[in-house]
Amino acid sequence: MNRLFISLFSVLLLFCSTFSFAHHSRFGVFDTDATIDIEGTLSYVKWSNPHVLFEAEVIDSDGVMQVWHIETTALSMLRSRGLDQNFLKVGDRVRIAGHPTYNGDPELLGMNLLLPDGTEVLITRNSTPYFANLGSGQFLESVYDTTSVDRARAEADGIFRTWSTVLTDLASFPMFRGRYPLNETAAQVKASWDPDPEQQLSCWAKDMPILMVTPHPIEFSQVGENIRMRFEEDDAERLVHMNIENSVEHIQSRTASSMGYSTGSWEGNTLVVETTNIDAAAFDDQGTPVGDDIRLVERFTLSDDEQRLDYRITFYDDETFTEPFDLTRYWVWRPERAVEAWGCE
Repeated sequence: MNRLFISLFSVLLLFCSTFSFAHHSRFGVFDTDATIDIEGTLSYVKWSNPHVLFEAEVIDSDGVMQVWHIETTALSMLRSRGLDQNFLKVGDRVRIAGHPTYNGDPELLGMNLLLPDGTEVLITRNSTPYFANLGSGQFLESVYDTTSVDRARAEADGIFRTWSTVLTDLASFPMFRGRYPLNETAAQVKASWDPDPEQQLSCWAKDMPILMVTPHPIEFSQVGENIRMRFEEDDAERLVHMNIENSVEHIQSRTASSMGYSTGSWEGNTLVVETTNIDAAAFDDQGTPVGDDIRLVERFTLSDDEQRLDYRITFYDDETFTEPFDLTRYWVWRPERAVEAWGCE
């Protein structure tokens, strides 16, 4: 069974203690209330999403070598902090602090690293210094590509740029938190939901609307008259058809897909997007069902200083909900961030 998705959830819990997708905790293996540290030689390093993974050969108190498996945050998360620098390599002698497994297996959810030169790496946003008395007192600094930053500043045009999540602000992330106005039938379906571990713990592509909860960057670009949204997560894309007659007959003529069919228009500095023809497995990843005729109305509002993009999504689904309702979040512009290949493994 693949435990990569478990660890990503655990790390996101560290960013936001009220993160609501609690069903993953059924499969959780890391005790986030405990912290231990080990020292060993790296025998394997993998820079990837949804986790950077590495292994260390550790000699225990009896002189027996044991291989420890360490899972850390997503490569995308390290990129957002300017720490995707391949600061680890096979053969390095390192110390690692993190959360152990409940069952005592030689695995860690890595939180802190002490590199061979004494530099400490704070792996997650809420990691606090751990090796202060052992290292040099220096921390791995953020490094961004200045050429890319300059290009992003020059090319930014209104909404057309890359937008980033503020993981430390509940108003930005997460957005899906449950407590929806479910009708009786939908509530019964949700209550009887039994998640499939093999699906939940693997790399799985998200449908609309759950894709919009992503903590990873989103890029808006112009494609002719239309607008493309490109997501780092899952390498997903959405196309918003502009200047299209938004009639019921027109929309229903389109083939259903996981992203649905989207049409857009401008209301001042707000991009309004209506999406139908969504072929989604579920409304979210908590077992909430979704109706065949769900309709979404999204509003992306650019701030006057063009540094923030506010988002409101309204759900219309008579098969599932007793009434329409809204969810909100926002993104900010960070010119040092760009949408990069996801490459989930």
